[in-house]
Amino acid sequence: MQRFLLGIFIFVLLIAFSLPVQAQSEITIEEMQVKIWPEYDQPSVLVINNIFLSGDVKFPARINFNIPVSAGTPHSVAVRELDGQLYLLDYDMTTSGEWNKLSFTSPFAEIWIEYYDPSLDLENPLRSYEFKWVGEYAVNNLSLEVQQPITATNMTFKESMGQPRVGTDGLTYFTNEVGEIKANTKITLNLEYSKTDNTLSSSMTVPVQPVTPLTEDKIQGKTSFAQIVPFIIAGVGLVMLVIGVLWYMNKQKEILPKSRQRHVSNKRMPTHQEGDSIFCHRCGHRADSGDVFCRSCGTKLKIEE
Repeated sequence: MQRFLLGIFIFVLLIAFSLPVQAQSEITIEEMQVKIWPEYDQPSVLVINNIFLSGDVKFPARINFNIPVSAGTPHSVAVRELDGQLYLLDYDMTTSGEWNKLSFTSPFAEIWIEYYDPSLDLENPLRSYEFKWVGEYAVNNLSLEVQQPITATNMTFKESMGQPRVGTDGLTYFTNEVGEIKANTKITLNLEYSKTDNTLSSSMTVPVQPVTPLTEDKIQGKTSFAQIVPFIIAGVGLVMLVIGVLWYMNKQKEILPKSRQRHVSNKRMPTHQEGDSIFCHRCGHRADSGDVFCRSCGTKLKIEE
């Protein structure tokens, strides 16, 4: 009887250890948006990878991602949590040939990876750059976006990138909806443009639109400042109360502020050993020690006895 029970125990352990390996082979990227911004805020090429894993992926998931050796270490590897904020992830990096492979564990589906590629030749007025990437997972919907530097002209591509469009920031963009690609497919994009200065696109200023001048009718109907002081005081008090409540609710969790819409800071989310952590089987949110119900969706946790 004891041998029988021991055999069952060993069998269960083998199944448990094989599950994570099986889950990794089923990883699929549902959507991947690659943004290529030459000479944006550094004299190099900023590459932003916004990745959305498939809904079939089991979390937490171990992910591998390649960046060029020329880029060195990434600027940021982050995950977007349920609160909408980006949190930096710890990662391991190994070099193989022309690629630096990043390995990290993500508890949620949206991943954000940035790096700077210095292989852009800035000495030549006719500047060229070749974007290369190959991933070990299939991608259901891949899109490429190229931002033309602010003082650049005559941007051309060897591959099809569609017609230029002007974004809300006043810069010109080219987009290619590549679509579905298989695992281990190499993607390349060759671009070229003319530029005779070193002006960075982030240094541009958005023109301020003139406001409509007040007419005499508007001035006569204007409320005096003394009349609105009580409302201002009440509004400030309400805002302080809300801020206090939010601070109290989040004081044990450090949110990464974003210096720009695309950037994350260098603070890190608290690390936990995967073996000691419990994740909600419904929404993927990590539970604290002693929790019985998920703090995010309220589902009763599946806690092993």
